[in-house]
Amino acid sequence: MNRILKEDAKVIAQTLVNWEKFHNKTILIAGANGYVPQHFVHGFLMRNTLYQENIHVVALCRNERKAKERFGEYLDRKDFTLVIGDVLEEMKFEKKLDFIIDAASPAGVKASNENPVATFEANVMGCGNLLKLAQYHHAEFLYLSSVDIYGKKEEERFIEDRPGILDSLDVRNVYAEAKRAAENLCVCYGQKGVVCKIVRPGQIMGGGIAPGDGRLHIDFISQILKTDKIILKGDGTPVRTFIYITDAIAGMLSVMDRGNAGEAYNICAETGETSVLGLARLMAGQVKSRNISVEFNEETRKTDPAVRHAVSRVCASSEKLRGLGWNPQISLEESCRRMMDYYQVPL
Repeated sequence: MNRILKEDAKVIAQTLVNWEKFHNKTILIAGANGYVPQHFVHGFLMRNTLYQENIHVVALCRNERKAKERFGEYLDRKDFTLVIGDVLEEMKFEKKLDFIIDAASPAGVKASNENPVATFEANVMGCGNLLKLAQYHHAEFLYLSSVDIYGKKEEERFIEDRPGILDSLDVRNVYAEAKRAAENLCVCYGQKGVVCKIVRPGQIMGGGIAPGDGRLHIDFISQILKTDKIILKGDGTPVRTFIYITDAIAGMLSVMDRGNAGEAYNICAETGETSVLGLARLMAGQVKSRNISVEFNEETRKTDPAVRHAVSRVCASSEKLRGLGWNPQISLEESCRRMMDYYQVPL
């Protein structure tokens, strides 16, 4: 395993939650191949290695080749089961499931733009199939939503009980609209007795994102690896909230452990707020071996729809999550360093 992934897995395995809740339990992670959910797999299995919790991890993935690359070292472990399947298909598991984590969704602007139908179906219909499975097994359910559900708001901080405006007739909103619909489906199944909890992550930094994913941080790293420039498509003023993967997973585990059923929790860290330009300069500044300049593409400011329609501020409040006893441990600067270390950026 990559050194950074292994170190992060150990941090996750030592998260201050009531691990007795997961002891001897079976946890299905849907979409486990994804950048964020893979860290649940690594963290739970590291917990077993360090503390013999006997957590059985079932990783549900669509792409077998990718899954075997991600989790190859676990294939012979008795506490790990790899299942190749699609959340859009009916699923049956003979073994009792105690928890289901639904992270099955195309992620990133590029994926949503290229196939909006698949994005909507995976989030809504796929979530529905997993909720039926949770109902059958009497399993607790965690849904990974997104701060994108807040839409356009003029508030300094997004708070869980105050959603913003989304235009349902704009295909660019498919990811956010699908997440909203899936959240509502979770609440509906909550009335049927399924214990459902929802998390809304902001921008999560760490190792494992595909280089062409399209998110800001991996885009900047990809540029640094290829050239001595970071070129911004816009004016760099939009503000976003970034959180390191270990803090994000710790927050989600806290919600699984102590969160209230039928409620949503932002997964963010106010200390990780910065502008697009600020993040570019921070990453460029980590590279001491070269002079990385930050420049602007004047043409994309006018022609790229994603730039022209970008929300100026996407920053959420972590107050509700901190009320569960969680606090972030990794600074934005350290997040950048660890992520750049993972992708072997010469610093």
